[in-house]
Amino acid sequence: MKARLILILLLTCWYFLGPAANSFADWVGTPAPDFSLKTIGNQTQIALKDYRGKAVLLDFWASWCGPCKASLPQLQKLEAEYPGLKVLAVSIDDERKNALEFMKRLNLDLTALYDENKKVAETYRVEAMPSALLIDRQGVVRYTLSGYSEKRLQELKTEIEKLTKNH
Repeated sequence: MKARLILILLLTCWYFLGPAANSFADWVGTPAPDFSLKTIGNQTQIALKDYRGKAVLLDFWASWCGPCKASLPQLQKLEAEYPGLKVLAVSIDDERKNALEFMKRLNLDLTALYDENKKVAETYRVEAMPSALLIDRQGVVRYTLSGYSEKRLQELKTEIEKLTKNH
């Protein structure tokens, strides 16, 4: 509930004040900040830098997000389709158990991480759910995606193909 309130507040400010100079989309062309989070099962600590040398799709989601129910299964298919791609699905749920139940209910087998204090989402200036960043093999953000639609999924797929074609 707290995360939802914060997200609504951020989106309202963004709507009335216009996009800030440092918005989510401004990451394109810049190095992705490293982070380390535990999986939603609280078993393993995973860092972004662990996947240097692979294209990474860093996706922020929450169990209360309707579009996330549609996007996450599609991201799992993309990861299976492109061997040079690693999907890191970062939950911003208030309760870890909600994220875990959501993943089980949708039968998802993605690397799901839990951003307990929303620090990683804050660092990346996430503006909407779902939001994703496509990061190249050298750790540079090449594409951002806010929200979900079939059209945006196709655009994302085109960008993934560019980054993984030689893998």
